[in-house]
Amino acid sequence: MTIKRHALMMIAALAFMMIFLIPATMTSVHAEGEITSKSVGKWEGQEATVFEYNGMKCFCVESDNSGPNKALGEDISKNPDVFKALYYGQYGQKPWSGFEGNEAKGVVVTSRVLSDFYKNTNNDGIKGVKEFKEFLKTQPAPPTKATQFAKSELKVSWNSAKKVQVTEENEVKGDAGQTLSFVLPEGVRLIKKDGTVLIKNITLSVGDSFHLEADAGVTGEYSTGSVGKNFVYQPLIVKTAPEKQNLGHLKVIKDTAAATSFKAQWLKFSNVSVTKKDITSKKELPGAKMKVLDAKTGDLVDEWTSTQNAHFIKNLITGREYILKEVVAPKDYELNHESIKFVAGQDQTVTMYDKHVAKPVKSATKPGKSVKTGDNTSLLLPVATFLTGAAVLIVLGVIANKRKMNKRG
Repeated sequence: MTIKRHALMMIAALAFMMIFLIPATMTSVHAEGEITSKSVGKWEGQEATVFEYNGMKCFCVESDNSGPNKALGEDISKNPDVFKALYYGQYGQKPWSGFEGNEAKGVVVTSRVLSDFYKNTNNDGIKGVKEFKEFLKTQPAPPTKATQFAKSELKVSWNSAKKVQVTEENEVKGDAGQTLSFVLPEGVRLIKKDGTVLIKNITLSVGDSFHLEADAGVTGEYSTGSVGKNFVYQPLIVKTAPEKQNLGHLKVIKDTAAATSFKAQWLKFSNVSVTKKDITSKKELPGAKMKVLDAKTGDLVDEWTSTQNAHFIKNLITGREYILKEVVAPKDYELNHESIKFVAGQDQTVTMYDKHVAKPVKSATKPGKSVKTGDNTSLLLPVATFLTGAAVLIVLGVIANKRKMNKRG
């Protein structure tokens, strides 16, 4: 009796599971290809029906056919208008603002416009259909490929004239109307091909060409980081039985290669101390006009007049060769014609020496005895005195001679 009772209890339990648990489990899983639907309200007297297939929200694209219940296959629409209607429609990536947040309106208008594009029906009589079509005419085609930077790594050079670091040109590639956004750090600017200068928060459109400029002293590596979208879109058509409505859905496909970035390695900079000294005393020599040139380009890097302290030059490019020259020597010093070459980062101090010019020793002269070129005044006086004395002596000699002759006579 006990065995029979246990057997009956087991049979009853199995029956309960078959009647209640198994069906409940089965209803929670859709059969393969199953299509379900639900209403989200009405718009202009039209039922706003949303279809679901494999977890995707779909719209009917054949409004004159009856609702489907099973998918027979999938296809990618080649119709650009269908693609646009899905992209800018309800549940799309950039829904039309004309839906005004009304889900029922969005579903009905999107579905009827899709039907007009897909099967050439005419639903313009429904409010919002014509307006949505007009809006779509003004919008760019949805992206079919990833928006990318043309170059992922930019070379950096030094512009001696502007004294800034400059990258090579880059460009945004992709479908028209798409954009990429990123952030620039302090001291870095983006220069577009048309000359527009942008800083900090940057948004570029497909077709924009640009380069970066950075102040002297900006170092290290800059990277935009991963920007853009890591997925692409496809206008999916769900095929159903004849006389049933095919469905449309904007499919998002993951594509890790779709994201993009670029980087630039900024230059390294060094400082140098320049001193001007007396070659004998080795003391700092003020008053010399000095300059430093870029050895590669010949461009002027810095110029100054020396003082009692060393001159400090910042932000010279590490590894680059420069030339130190003296333009004007200090008073009483010979001009140093030497061109001193040095390499930033290797030479921390550069020194140029000047020789003192010895002053000529002047010979001592008595007052009134100096000779002046082009002035004979100092010579005439002694000559005149000499001639006068000679004449007096001659006269006296003549007189004396006459007296002697008179005595004899």
